[in-house]
Order: sequence, then C-alpha cells, then structure tokens
Amino acid sequence: MKKLLLFLLVIGIISAALPGKRGTFKTELKYHWKAKIGNTSYRTIPVESNGLIYIGSNGSHFRDYAIDDGNGVFALSASNGAQKIHFANDQFGDMDVNGILSYDGKFYFGNDNEEFLCVDALGAIQWRIPASGDIEHRPVQFNSGTEKTIAFATETGQIVAVDAKTGKERWSYYHQDFEGWKPGDNRTVFKVKMHFTEANIFFNEPSLVDLNGDAVQDLVYNTNWGGFIAISGNTGKMLWSIDREEESGFVSNMGREKPLIIGEGSKAQLMVMQWNRNDGSKDCIAFYNAKGKLIKRINANSDLGNSLISQTDGVFFTTTSILVPGKNPDDLKIIAIDSAFRKLDEEKIYPRYGDGQVALQKIRYNNEDCAVVLFQYDFLQNRGQSPLMLIGLNSGKVHVKAYLPASSEFTPVLRDFNKDGKIDALIGCYDGFLYCFDYGITTDHLID
Repeated sequence: MKKLLLFLLVIGIISAALPGKRGTFKTELKYHWKAKIGNTSYRTIPVESNGLIYIGSNGSHFRDYAIDDGNGVFALSASNGAQKIHFANDQFGDMDVNGILSYDGKFYFGNDNEEFLCVDALGAIQWRIPASGDIEHRPVQFNSGTEKTIAFATETGQIVAVDAKTGKERWSYYHQDFEGWKPGDNRTVFKVKMHFTEANIFFNEPSLVDLNGDAVQDLVYNTNWGGFIAISGNTGKMLWSIDREEESGFVSNMGREKPLIIGEGSKAQLMVMQWNRNDGSKDCIAFYNAKGKLIKRINANSDLGNSLISQTDGVFFTTTSILVPGKNPDDLKIIAIDSAFRKLDEEKIYPRYGDGQVALQKIRYNNEDCAVVLFQYDFLQNRGQSPLMLIGLNSGKVHVKAYLPASSEFTPVLRDFNKDGKIDALIGCYDGFLYCFDYGITTDHLID
C-alpha cells in the first residue's frame, strides 16, 4: 500500500508539473499563401529576383544525422508561393542552407556540408569551394578598387574573402580559437568530428564599415556571444578585438546579433550592451571608437533585459526598450516599450517575451515610424505561437499585435510580394511553412 501511495504521489507531482492543454490563438493577419519548405532560422535571409523568392532551408531537422532531401534552396513564385526550382539539395551530406546573397546576377551561399557555392538563377553551379566548417550566415559583398569580393565565415573560426567571379581566395583569417579543417588535413575525419561539434565563433553576418580610411569596407563580427573583432577587408588582418569580459569587470550581455555601427570611417562607433559584474548595477551602454577603444559608458538606470538577435538600422531593440543612438554617446535615448508588452510580477516589471528578430524595413503607421518585431516565445501565454508586433519607434507603443500559426525565429521581410499595393510580411515558421502575410497597409507607408 505504501508503494502504491508513493507511486500515486509521484504521478501527481509529475502531472502538476506538466503544462496545461494549450489553446491556439487566432492570428489577426491573413496570409496570401503558404509554401512547405522545411525549417528556417533567423539567419534565413531570402532574396527576391525576377518574381521569384530564393530561400534556404534546413529541411525536416537542423542537424542531418540522417539523409534529408528537404533542405537546400527553394525558388518560389512571389505572387502565390508555387515552387519553381529546388536545388543545392544533394543526396548525401548536410545541405542545410541559411542566408543567400544576390550579387551581379548570381547567388552566393554556404551550407552545413562545409562548402560555399555560386549559382545562377536556375541553380546551375558556377563554382563550388570547400570550407573549414559549417557556414551559418549570409555572405557579404564589398569592393576593393575594381575587385569584387565576397566574404563568408565558418562557425569553426575562419573568414574567407574570394573573387566574386571565380571563387579564388583573396585572403583568409583564422580566429585564435579556430578548430576546423585546413588544407592538408584529413577532411573525412574532420567532417565526422564537426558533425557533432558546434564552435559558434562566426555565426552571424558582420557589419561593414571602413574603419581605417583605406576606402575598403572592413568586417566587424560579434563572436562567441558578445566578443567583437574587426577584420580589414583589404588584407584580412585583425584591426582590433574586444573581449566579452574586460579587466574592469564590465561584461557584454549581447548575444549573437550583428554589431550596431554608428557613423562612418574614423568617426564610426560600436555600441554594446554591458553589465557591471562587480557591483551588480543596472545595465549600461558602452561606446567604442573606430580603433576599438572605449569612449564612454552610460548607465541605463533601468533593466534593459536582453538584446534581440536581429536589428533594424538606426535603433537597437531589447526585450524592454528601444535604444536610439545620436551623434554622441550622451545623445542616447532609451524608450520603454509599452507596458502592455510586459507583465507585472511581485511589483517588478519583467520582459514578457524572449529572443526576437526585427525586420530591416520599417512601416509608417499612426504618424510614427514603426518596427515589425517577431518574438520567438510568449512566456506568459506559453501557447507555442510566436507573437508579431508593430512597435512605434518614438512612443514604444505596440500598435498591432498578432500571433503566428506556429513558433518562429525568422527575421520578417516586408515587401509587396503579390503586387496588390499593400505591405506583406514574409515569415517562416517551425511548422515548416513559409507564409506571406497581408499587413493591409498600403506600400507608400513602407520605409525600405
């Protein structure tokens, strides 16, 4: 009898810990179409060209321990989502693809099969080169004189700049913590090892800015969850680096997001969220100059929460606030996001949502510029559906809130995809579908 009672007690405790039955919120946004393409990430940056949307896919799962024929690149009709082409999805290997770069009539992307490709609009391979590890971010393009250069990086810690036309290497940089394949290594053994390793050194795409005045854009990466490094676009040499944790005890609490660069050239500044480990004070914002030297720290005097992963130009979103930098550090404005966006718990305001992505494009709505923000989680409701919000950049007001059909970490893309004169939001969800939502706002309100 005691064993039976103990068994019933344990079952009761487990049952009490289990979440209740989840309901489903109706999304307030109608969609024009949806297309089954598999899993997408916040690094899945699509390209629209000649009426087609080119988008990478991680297939049915993000880690291909088994053969997955649903990854690679899809080309879909922008007007109705119909699949036109499916390529770069070879039978063997981990062919997961994230961001795609369109440049000079060609498409450039890396995959999780440790390779980098250049293809034409039909998916025909123009050139294909091996890489030192998985390529997670969209490549970037910059010019050095008449030379057209494409740069990409691997999560194992290598940055490579190649000729856009031929794929020939111009320069290569290896991070001090590099743990990948190099020419001459046993690539077969390496591929087995790396299939079960995640270094995450270069995970997001860099910011581009000419820091040293040589008329060539340099690359500024956020590495290892809050360390920053600047690489010369001309030579591939490191210009400077900022550790996640400095000797002074100020620690970067930024995640993987692309660094926010303010200004150009020698006047460029890097803005970083930090907290003081020594006294546990509130968050602060640190500004560094074009040489990676600290200019100033400004105490926020409030809990800024966590920075969102993807951002929009000119502002910086956290889970509680909008940071608007000016020409000087002292000009920084901190705007609290609408309290309806947060929950009250024991007389303290906590952020209601977790990781989030901000659309690069903005919308003019209710007489102010607004950002479209997708939050991956809704902790208060816990419904398994990501909330999508239209948030005013001056007021912090949540003008429009809708729940997606499923959870998502996708960075929304705003455009009139079906050419009906109204703004659409292109979003991939964890249910494996790419949706084209109708915002119902005319395109003259789109700020691209």
